[in-house]
Amino acid sequence: MTINEWLEKFKEGWLIKNVEEVLSLFSKDVTYYETPFVKVDSYDQLKKEWTAIRDKNDMYLNLKLFSSQENKHTIIWHLRYGMSDNSQRELSGTYLINLNDEGLCTYFHQTGELKPNY
Repeated sequence: MTINEWLEKFKEGWLIKNVEEVLSLFSKDVTYYETPFVKVDSYDQLKKEWTAIRDKNDMYLNLKLFSSQENKHTIIWHLRYGMSDNSQRELSGTYLINLNDEGLCTYFHQTGELKPNY
C-alpha cells in the first residue's frame, strides 16, 4: 500500500467514525505518539484513544503529503469537528509516519495545535 492509499483509508475511517478501519492501518506493535510528549503504551490503549472520534460530528479532515523518503512520510493535516455541546474545534499539525512493507504504520508521531478562539 502506498502512503497516498494509506492516507485515503485513514481519512475514510476517521470521517465515518470506524475505529476498527483506522486501527487496521497500524501494526500491533506500532510506536504511537498522540502528542509530541504523550506516547500511547499499547494497542489496546490506542483503540481506547481512537474511540473518541465517535463523539465528534461534522468532521472535516484534510491530509497533504509534504515529504517522503523511502518508507518515512511527513503529512500536514487540518481537522475541524463539532463537539456534543455544539462548540467547534479546529486543529492543524503534522504526522510523521513510517510504513512497513505490508503498508501498515509502525511509527506515528502527531504534532498539532488547537486554533485559538478570537
